[in-house]
Formats: sequence, structure tokens, C-alpha cells
Amino acid sequence: MIVSPTARQADMLRFIAGYVEAWGFAPTITEMREALGLASKSGSARLIDALEERGQISRVPYQYRGIEVTGEVAIPRAPDGAPLHFVAIGEAL
Repeated sequence: MIVSPTARQADMLRFIAGYVEAWGFAPTITEMREALGLASKSGSARLIDALEERGQISRVPYQYRGIEVTGEVAIPRAPDGAPLHFVAIGEAL
């Protein structure tokens, strides 16, 4: 049985995918925490663990920023086609 991700997990997955698309590598735990407005790094770690358990991301052992998105993710885009990964979740536009 496939369980869809929670809203927070989906936000995290979109952020990671957009960041990787823009920079070519995954964000740090601190960058993820700040982007989603989480209070602690452990909140980011729990979301990453859940995404990994669902098979939506994989971690590369012993590599800094070692997270890979394993499937297709719909990344929100601006009218000009640029990914909207730099807008933090919860910030007013």
C-alpha cells in the first residue's frame, strides 16, 4: 500500500528537488529548516527520514549534502519558467 506524503513532507520534497535543480547539489539540513520554517534541525531530519522510508529520496553515505531525489517531482514555477524554490514556505509573497 502506497501512502502519500504529508503536506510537510511534500513541501520538503519540492524544496529539495528545486534546490538540486538550481544548484546541482542538495541543501543542508539548516537550509531545509529555514526554508520550511521549522523550529529545529531534528524536525528536518524527521522529514528526511520519512521521505527516505517512502523511497522518494535516497541518501549517499559519507557525502556532505548527500541526498538524491529518486523520482519525478512537480516543482512550482514562475510564469517565466523559473523554479520557485527560493520562496520559503510560509513567507508572504
